[in-house]
Amino acid sequence: MTRERPRMLERKIPEGAKPEVQIFPSRLLSAETTERLLNRIVEELEDHIRRIVIHGPGLPKYVPYGPARGEPVKHPERRPIEVGGTEFEMKVQTGQIVIEIEDEEALDEVVAKLEEICEEELPCDFQIQTGRFTKPKPTVTDYLKFGEKGVEEIDDRLLGLVEPRARLSDRVAILKGRKKDEGD
Repeated sequence: MTRERPRMLERKIPEGAKPEVQIFPSRLLSAETTERLLNRIVEELEDHIRRIVIHGPGLPKYVPYGPARGEPVKHPERRPIEVGGTEFEMKVQTGQIVIEIEDEEALDEVVAKLEEICEEELPCDFQIQTGRFTKPKPTVTDYLKFGEKGVEEIDDRLLGLVEPRARLSDRVAILKGRKKDEGD
């Protein structure tokens, strides 16, 4: 018995901004499911993807407060995963995935492919939305973190991702693309 999926929701895309697709599963995803899903997305849609952002509740390494403060947290979902040949540690449990699309003309094709991939890989129901879910321009936080000169020089795919006191290397994993490996 197949359930009727609610029609896809859309948000307005600001002028000059690249479109994004949000995958919103009805449950939090395990590290294993996240790894499988992201690998399929990267393999099948690499030419259309500009960046992928994973949102969800944090998986702390140490207990942040209370009587056990400072003790290690042995959460089974805080483990390394490998996506597109790059290994990184899961620091959040996946509750939402936002994929920025390189070309607006390919949006319908990408959404159809993402829906197919999600149907095969996700063990739960999900919603797919199109629109803009991250900031398309530098934020005040970006200016606090990188400074005015830094914001002008940094790759704009890194803007809007990290809070001012967090280290970028602790929060962002940069995947190696085939284009760069082939010398393009």
